[in-house]
Amino acid sequence: MVDDEELKKVERRLLSTGLFQEVHVRTEPRQDGRVRLLLEVKDKASWVVAPTVALSSANTGGGLLYAENNLAGRAKKFAAAAQVSTGESGLFVGYLDPLVFGLPQLKFSLEGQLRSDRVDEYLPGASQDAPEIVRRTRLNSASLAGELGFILFERVRAAAKYRLASIDAQSPDPEKPVTTQAFSTGPSLRDTSLRFMVGLDSRQTLHAVTEGLNLEGSYEVSVPGVWSEFRYRKFGVLYRQGLRFFTENNLILRGELSVGKDLPFHQELVMGGNTLRGFQYRQFRGDTRLTFTAEYHFPLFSIKSLAFRGVGFSDTGVIAFRDLPADGTLTDSTGRVIRGYLPESKSGLDHATVAQGVGAGLRLYLSNVVLPLLGVDVAYGVNSGQVRVYLVAGVTPS
Repeated sequence: MVDDEELKKVERRLLSTGLFQEVHVRTEPRQDGRVRLLLEVKDKASWVVAPTVALSSANTGGGLLYAENNLAGRAKKFAAAAQVSTGESGLFVGYLDPLVFGLPQLKFSLEGQLRSDRVDEYLPGASQDAPEIVRRTRLNSASLAGELGFILFERVRAAAKYRLASIDAQSPDPEKPVTTQAFSTGPSLRDTSLRFMVGLDSRQTLHAVTEGLNLEGSYEVSVPGVWSEFRYRKFGVLYRQGLRFFTENNLILRGELSVGKDLPFHQELVMGGNTLRGFQYRQFRGDTRLTFTAEYHFPLFSIKSLAFRGVGFSDTGVIAFRDLPADGTLTDSTGRVIRGYLPESKSGLDHATVAQGVGAGLRLYLSNVVLPLLGVDVAYGVNSGQVRVYLVAGVTPS
């Protein structure tokens, strides 16, 4: 027997795939006592070519993205993007198969990147009106990663990810105050890691409103045993939840704890910009980070398939170095510097940086395409008293 509740579940699951604008499910009785299940759907455009625009403090630029959400008509996803910006530029290609061998329990993804990052390091402290850049380093990298995921009992997910990267650092900018190296120049180094994740995920996104809970724990290791020239570890706990109110209002909560050990420069934890609105892009650095974001999304008005939604938000973050080397440098087994810390850097949780940003923004959604169209946020940094604007058009390659 198929009741109305079961039909509603089918509609929600089909809508949450992001492939359809509308879904209607009904049954039709047959003379033999059985019923026929009828699906009426209105497809979204499964592919899109869109600009990618980043406009925030210390990171401005843009590029072009191509994304296909239903490759070969089998819900496989493919994306390719190119971006040039002041903070990070590069090429990205990604592929996701949510039904490996036709099994909904198996998911596989493959992604590759070529990147050039301009990494700015600032004087510590969140209360600066105009944070000073004391060292600027160019990091070039190429990476390839594959992940195999397992879905258990519909909501429990486990995954293993293997990543291979080549890291090359250039000499620091001689016009900045600190010219000692944050990462040794010379031959590129191979950074390979293995990451394990397990979690619970019941989230569904229906017409720009997300409902459900996501809890994840992860462990990442990079050692010679996985063919790496580095030795570091990362632990993480992630919490995400979406709550629906008044049909189209949405409270989005996100909290994350990340802890690293012996992190090289390119793997260091950062905060600022779109990850902590109200502050400079990647303004704060450390090996231990705790963040919490709350966003309340609400409808404003719609023009045909274009929906305008408002958002109010609060971003809070704590970041610190737990225990810095006495000489201010972290080296690998060959003596090569993989992290040279700034003279002003201090370790210990009593020297942690605590920062908060609050603000409001606007989101535009097209119901007949697979990607959001535009987002703009205005954020006030509570510590510094500064107001900053963040714009994202399309999606970012990351």
